[in-house]
Amino acid sequence: MVDDMGYSDLGSYGSEIETPNLDRLAEEGVRFREFYNNSISAPTRASLLTGQYSHKAGIGYFDVDLGHPAYQGYLNRESLTFGEVLQTAGYSTFISGKWHVGKEPDQQPLQRGFDRFYGFLSGASNFYDIGEYGEAPPVTLVHNNDQITLPPGDYLTNTITDHALSFIQENSDSGKPFFLYLPFNAPHWPLQAPTEDIAKYKGRFSEGWDALREKRIERLRQLGILLPGQSISERDEEVPLWDHLNYDQKELWQRKMEVYAAMIDRVDQNLGRLLERLEELGQDDNTLILFFSDNGAQGGFTPLHRKTPRNTGPIGTASSWDYQEQPWAYLSVTPLRQYKDDFHEGGFCTSSVAWCPKKIPAGRIVKGTGHIIDVAPTLYELAGAKYPVEYKGIKNESTTGPFVTSGSGRQKRNSRSTGASLLGTCR
Repeated sequence: MVDDMGYSDLGSYGSEIETPNLDRLAEEGVRFREFYNNSISAPTRASLLTGQYSHKAGIGYFDVDLGHPAYQGYLNRESLTFGEVLQTAGYSTFISGKWHVGKEPDQQPLQRGFDRFYGFLSGASNFYDIGEYGEAPPVTLVHNNDQITLPPGDYLTNTITDHALSFIQENSDSGKPFFLYLPFNAPHWPLQAPTEDIAKYKGRFSEGWDALREKRIERLRQLGILLPGQSISERDEEVPLWDHLNYDQKELWQRKMEVYAAMIDRVDQNLGRLLERLEELGQDDNTLILFFSDNGAQGGFTPLHRKTPRNTGPIGTASSWDYQEQPWAYLSVTPLRQYKDDFHEGGFCTSSVAWCPKKIPAGRIVKGTGHIIDVAPTLYELAGAKYPVEYKGIKNESTTGPFVTSGSGRQKRNSRSTGASLLGTCR
């Protein structure tokens, strides 16, 4: 899972950003036209981890306690994570990346069903702690239950992948199947990326958001993701016309998108590393990979929503704090409307890919609607895992009723608060 990425930011969804590994998975698997999240980070993660509506799981908003069980800011014990459920089915369970569903010691990954954890607990993190233009604050992380800091000069997206690969490698001799949850921080602000990746995109966005949006729409039609006659959102009137900007403004805005693209590019490169490791271990034809974003791209303008960044180096370096902002988010969510934290399609509809060579036919684009709460039940069905009625002395009240097949071929639980299996759609 990536963080704050728009619907059309993958090459396989019409983007100019280079994502060859994700595009390969899309071509060899299934792309969803309509796959939904909860529009903001922590509630999406709560639903993903538990297969429950976010309020049922205790995180109706962010990871802050607002004094009500639905808004307590951490996962309740009645809503089991897929780490907890898959452990009961004999799986090794790993997470590397962003948690954001509880900060206290008893709310962290190893206390909620994961064997190994590397990453951070809060909603965002810097990607570097030192760079060419000076030092930034140390990047605080957690390895299992121990607090650590990112090694000087390392890039967080790389180290998240390093530990994911290490977990898989350690598991290879155990004879146990594994589950890996890999929630990257990118391309969430601050915009920070390796210089060589930023250089790849120099001048790539010089046409501006208006012209590039039209090109993305055309590619979406060519790809078959936009259907003939399908309507698209009207122009966002809050976004200035690119041709009305002066030279310096265009140069500043281009740099933002160059760094944003570089962050997605680096995620894709690291996915390539993961695929190589699966092939080396002979697990590439026996692994399901699901890809999506936690919400849409982040709208808003700096003067309206946060303080103007006090950068001590160029955008993209360790000592810069910029984010994408609404004009480029308008491009990222093409052809949809609005942004993160909004319940128009641009806020909660994500590009989504499912890849599993032995189970998913290649090259399909499906209309069947999926939601983030459908992921956990799908995993349990594939793994042969049963959701416990009671776990560590706590009864779960949301498991009433067996799976039943609806007329559309999708499977649903009788309980209104649990997700459905995606297998009917993928098949």
